[in-house]
Amino acid sequence: MNKVIVQKPCHWIESQSDIMLEQTMQLSAINSGTHNLAGLTRVAEEFSSLFAPLADTVEVLDSHDIERVDHQGSATTERYGKILSFSKRKSAPFQVLLCGHMDTVFPRDHTFQVPQQIDQHTVTGPGVADMKGGLLVMLTALEAFERSQTSDQLGWQVILNSDEETGSLGSSHVLKAAAQQAHAGLIYEPALADGTLAGARKGSGNFTLVAHGQSAHAGREFSSGRNAIMALTDAMLQLASLTNIQRGITVNIARISGGQAFNVVPDQAVCQFNIRCQLPEDQQVIAATLQQIVKDCECSEGIRMELSGGFTRPPKAISAANQLLMDWTIDCAHTMDIDLRFKDTGGCCDGNNLAAAGLANIDTLGVLGGNIHTEKEFMLIDSLTQRAQLSFLLLNRLASAGEQLRAGEQVVK
Repeated sequence: MNKVIVQKPCHWIESQSDIMLEQTMQLSAINSGTHNLAGLTRVAEEFSSLFAPLADTVEVLDSHDIERVDHQGSATTERYGKILSFSKRKSAPFQVLLCGHMDTVFPRDHTFQVPQQIDQHTVTGPGVADMKGGLLVMLTALEAFERSQTSDQLGWQVILNSDEETGSLGSSHVLKAAAQQAHAGLIYEPALADGTLAGARKGSGNFTLVAHGQSAHAGREFSSGRNAIMALTDAMLQLASLTNIQRGITVNIARISGGQAFNVVPDQAVCQFNIRCQLPEDQQVIAATLQQIVKDCECSEGIRMELSGGFTRPPKAISAANQLLMDWTIDCAHTMDIDLRFKDTGGCCDGNNLAAAGLANIDTLGVLGGNIHTEKEFMLIDSLTQRAQLSFLLLNRLASAGEQLRAGEQVVK
């Protein structure tokens, strides 16, 4: 890597550290919980003003509405915020897709709303790590690249969605279409606090199981009732037994509800659960097993069950192209005297979606932080600069040698 070419933009990134921190804090102060559409509109306007000056093309796209069964067993329609797309040099021979999400897990009524700098190294706040800080890393790396690049070999597209925290169901069509037009993907989820990046990821599915029984007076007509809670309990025990830690399968019974007064046999009970698998073939087997569990539990007279949901994020395996992209990321880090490592994880993100569309990607290029999804979420301030420099170096590498990635399709891990 030509040090003369990269030193000046890396120094420029250092000069932007205070601006990056200020913008992260300002964006964190705007509540953008997945279901806060007004807040998502506000934060999308802010990100549009930041990214649009870099782009040749700017688009505001609609998310799809998604039908779900809620924890009460009722069918609901979930609506999500807009999707932002920014593109540059669409005709370039090598295309990079950079992805991130504007939503957080914190709703408008959550107590965790105000970002704070707690010392010279650390800030806390909703989304500072996951992933508003990461989006500033992405932006600054692109700004540095555009200030320095002289090659027309690399074009890029940025996709910012508003529903990643609930599975990207409303934006998956946009992610898939963009992935099919790209040759490498960069995603700005936070790294671990020690700087470790995610390698292979498990796949995930969310499900809702509703048991219907027969209501009756618990005293006078107990035998006439059919207890939906007991039927659901039988099903949940069978679901939990599918967990196989050695094989990388986990079933998390996440929420249950049902019943009314003490003297009424409950006629409905609801269970919501998550299943994660390491292997794609296990998702197929488990999907069939779930149907058999439902069938078996319905053998009891007067019991009916409804299963909804499904596997929406396949496992992310590491292809030869993905391994090469990881190796290049490590090489770029080494030029910064950073000992960068990858570690497989049970978590999911849009890296799963892009990999399912055949796109090699690195999906934890954001800031260093931790305690995400809690009121103790934090970000390490210095990582804004460090990770923006890393992404700039990686973009520079892709601009000069990205064609090699096209050859990698064989899964090696």
